Amino acid sequence: MDSAPKKKKSVSSKQDKSQAGSVKSKKQQPPGEILEQQNSQHDIQIDDHPQQADPFISQPPQQQIKVCIHHNLPFQFFCEACEDPICQQCTILGPHNTQLHRINRLSDSFKLRCAKIEESIKANLLGKREQLLAQIHRIEYRIEEIKYVKTIIERDARAEFGGVLERLKQSEGQKLAILSHEISELQRDLDKINEVGSQFYDLKEIPDPCPFLLKSRNIYDQIEYMVAKPFKVQIEVYPYDLPRELTELRLQLQRASAQQQLIEFKNEIIWKLLSEKQIDEEAIKQELERQASEEINEWSKLVDKFSMELRKQQLVCYYCGCKMEKQYVNSICVQNRQEQDYDKVFCNEQPPQNHHGTSRHYFADPIL
Repeated sequence: MDSAPKKKKSVSSKQDKSQAGSVKSKKQQPPGEILEQQNSQHDIQIDDHPQQADPFISQPPQQQIKVCIHHNLPFQFFCEACEDPICQQCTILGPHNTQLHRINRLSDSFKLRCAKIEESIKANLLGKREQLLAQIHRIEYRIEEIKYVKTIIERDARAEFGGVLERLKQSEGQKLAILSHEISELQRDLDKINEVGSQFYDLKEIPDPCPFLLKSRNIYDQIEYMVAKPFKVQIEVYPYDLPRELTELRLQLQRASAQQQLIEFKNEIIWKLLSEKQIDEEAIKQELERQASEEINEWSKLVDKFSMELRKQQLVCYYCGCKMEKQYVNSICVQNRQEQDYDKVFCNEQPPQNHHGTSRHYFADPIL
């Protein structure tokens, strides 16, 4: 009876000693090795308790744990500058141990990039998707309009002309081909958007963040490309320009007789105008010549009259050369004095001798 309790006490004391020794050894270990051991123990505990798979939910394929190619250790960090997952030794020994490398934890980088891409999808890509869907609906409605108008025209033309129907089908086929091509282009962009979204959410659900981080840049570039890619909003194919040959032929037949009568009436009017123009043209020409000659004679008389008046106004003083103007006519001529030598004169006509020295002007025609 006494031996059994003693054995239990000895076993418990050994366990306490081993735990104390492990604690002492942990205290003596550096903090980097302790962090590695905790992460490895956490991974072992996760592997020891696997979750039960739900038979109704498709499970993602199991992936092997990727390790660092430099140190053969599991990835714990992510270099934002190089966009590569790295281990802890890469931050200590290299090649990511300089200030040029921005290092974050895998979980932090995963959350940041998930939030950025999800925000871009919600802010831009979903709006573009709605626009593409609306454009597809508009084109489909336009296709229905084209088909409706085509059936109306086909009902009128079927009884008379088979060729009209054939050309109508060709025109319809061209329009539908163009619109179907536009729908295919829009559907391709829509499928690309759905593919990007499904790719993002599939990678987001994978427990290992490395595949997502490796493809995050590609996903973000695809989002930017799809958002920036333009699409034609205006539908340039219309149903109302389909050929209406039967209606046009009927209108042409109705207008043919009226147009012929109108052409004959116009020809008669033109012939009469030409004949009357030839008769009146000579009389108009003679009348214009007579009026022109009379006008020229009147202008010549006016020229002679004004030239004479101009000559009168051009008289200058014999002594001082001033023009015959109102302020000089009754004024004193400073050059006409007794002691003046009349060497410099301004007129051809000389005044009488008794006019010299009188201080008066003598106007005559100037020397030219």
